Amino acid sequence: MSIFRRRSAAVFSVTAVTAVTALALGTAASAVAAPGVPPSLVESDPTIAQPATDSFYTPPAEIPDNPGSLIRSQFAPQLLDAFDVGDAPGRADKILYTSTTQNGEKVATSGVVLEPTGKWTGKGPTPTLVFAPGTRGAGDDCAPSRAGVQFAGVNLSNAAVNLNYEYPFYAAASAMGYRVIVADLIGLGTPGQHTYVNHTEEGHAVLDAARAGLAFSGAPEDSPVAFYGYSQGGGAAAGAAEHAASYAPELNVKGTFAGAPPASLDAVAGAIDNHMIEGVLGYALNGALARHPELASLQDEYFNDEGKRYMASTANECIGNSVANWAFRDTRTLTKDGRSFSEIIRDDERLRNVLLDSNYKLGSRALNAPMMVLNGRNDDTIPWGQARDTAADYCASDGTVKFVTDETPSVLPRSVINHAVPMISQVGTGFQYINDRFNDVPAPSNCGQF
Repeated sequence: MSIFRRRSAAVFSVTAVTAVTALALGTAASAVAAPGVPPSLVESDPTIAQPATDSFYTPPAEIPDNPGSLIRSQFAPQLLDAFDVGDAPGRADKILYTSTTQNGEKVATSGVVLEPTGKWTGKGPTPTLVFAPGTRGAGDDCAPSRAGVQFAGVNLSNAAVNLNYEYPFYAAASAMGYRVIVADLIGLGTPGQHTYVNHTEEGHAVLDAARAGLAFSGAPEDSPVAFYGYSQGGGAAAGAAEHAASYAPELNVKGTFAGAPPASLDAVAGAIDNHMIEGVLGYALNGALARHPELASLQDEYFNDEGKRYMASTANECIGNSVANWAFRDTRTLTKDGRSFSEIIRDDERLRNVLLDSNYKLGSRALNAPMMVLNGRNDDTIPWGQARDTAADYCASDGTVKFVTDETPSVLPRSVINHAVPMISQVGTGFQYINDRFNDVPAPSNCGQF
């Protein structure tokens, strides 16, 4: 805190300028295709062959084969320590590392590592908390690591707003003595379409961020690790927990906090219709099309001109821009036959088989460490029932699971209030759970009681 007090005036005086220019000063994309991407991905997602607007995020001609391998790093000033360039407490560095898609193709993925600002006083060596970010959008400008001083930025060329609203959580975890790693997730920051709520790819990105971040920090491979996320991040954290045993068995996973995870897209799609953050359905559909080009014809089959505009717009928007463009839109106005998106998902076997398979639906794999799942009973965005059912699925696979219900009363449905409030009010619950796991306190379970 003394560092913050000494520098706060200077930091806040330049924050606005830094945040506005940090994204806008990237190098212009050239017509030369970006190297380091599998040809099979270029066929289904041509955007992955384009260089990033910031050269740090463009992969080299060859990327390491092993998932979690560090490709490069770069000092990244953060809000509380914007002028530190040495090994001061809380130093942040961007990392680019190898991860893999749902089909095992290697891709470059980005994130950031924040060293602790506080001293770890708990049991064992310095623990590492890997954050999976909540919804930021689908465009590269929205990646957490691209935010100016890791907090906020605006790309003046397209008005994309990047607000890293979970930064206070990262700072708090760092103050508790944790090493913090934030995974941008596949296609968010780096070339290619972001595969929004594809829990396999998000889980891979989180696990590989842990690997790369530990290696970058010089920490032992078996350092204690935990995952934390809310909303999209809750799904990604749960995805990492599901895949840890098979994909990254060497990691010493202590536990996971998964807040409001979008565990079943059919349920979420119904809740999001006519909602303030209506645009997130476009993020999910665009990501699915990038991995399943055989579904491309569905756009002409189902979407009217406004629906096609919606798909094109949401492919590269940040969440604030999507709210401005698509808030409270009835998806029946975007389709040729007047059916909603959730009805089409329910009725079309081709789409249902993709969006409800094990890449998108949580709960089909056993956990290798305890988990807390939290959801608001009146959550207006991520339905409580599908989170409860997922926790029950983990219990059925002999998981040690604590399911917590937030009882915030319903306020302005479809305004995202009942989704956002527990993210803030329950952060202490999540941190306490993780801290207990790092200190080897026996994990609680209420399986069969919710």
